[in-house]
Amino acid sequence: MPDQDGQPQPPHSELASFGEELRREREIRGISLKEIADATKISKRFLEAIERNDHRTLPAPVFTRGFVREYAKYLGLNVDEIVNRYNYAAAGDDRIEKSAHLERLIAPPPPPLKEKPFKVSGIPPWYARIDSNVIITAIILAALAALGYWAVKHKREANAAAAREETVTSSAPHPALTRHPLPASGEKAPVPPPPPKDDTLHLVIEATSRSWVVLEADGKTVFNNEMQKGDRGSYEAKERFRFRTIGNAGGLAMTLNDVTIPPLGGDGDVVHDKVLDRDLLARERAEPHPTP
Repeated sequence: MPDQDGQPQPPHSELASFGEELRREREIRGISLKEIADATKISKRFLEAIERNDHRTLPAPVFTRGFVREYAKYLGLNVDEIVNRYNYAAAGDDRIEKSAHLERLIAPPPPPLKEKPFKVSGIPPWYARIDSNVIITAIILAALAALGYWAVKHKREANAAAAREETVTSSAPHPALTRHPLPASGEKAPVPPPPPKDDTLHLVIEATSRSWVVLEADGKTVFNNEMQKGDRGSYEAKERFRFRTIGNAGGLAMTLNDVTIPPLGGDGDVVHDKVLDRDLLARERAEPHPTP
């Protein structure tokens, strides 16, 4: 049967059957091409070309597939099935431009890939078989060991320096310590000449028996040693004296600016932190003690 343009009908093909089936489905539903064209905004001329299999009128297949999708959707057909049928019909018709998708539909499947023979790899080197966490742990332990060694060495050096300084201090001679023979029985002990009249505190210590003495003058240690019986020492201070320790308080006789100071404790008593200052000197001057 001739088409509406007076051109001969092309040979029957899958595409022609596809177009005829679409037209049959449309006519069964009593829907006109104008109605579809108005609803889908597709030119009626293209819709007629789809039903007549007029590929010269239709645009490229990629656009024609969109027309077929909208056509099938409006008729209520299965859209994916209709589009797939169009792709199959177009793939078998040499008059339609082929696309990569259509060529995949008719092209024979590719030959199976040949599997490469399995090769046994060699044994990795020893360092590649060690866990990285083990290496990190070993580095941390080594760093901690080095730090500990440095700290111990530094502490030993500091202790050695302190010991050397203490040895030098203890071995230095203490000033103003002289030994005098004890006076004969019944004789008075010689009294040192009076100091010059100034604001300085003058302390004279005489050991009547063995005693350990640690004495500070204005906060500075001036004597730290043992006094034997008969030892005598004289010291000066601007503000005060402080006996940090007296191992035998009753074994010391003292004068402060020529004022006799009573013993700071009894025989064998150990006393600490006894202060001799101007206040004490004023009290002792106000209440002088008889000279034995």
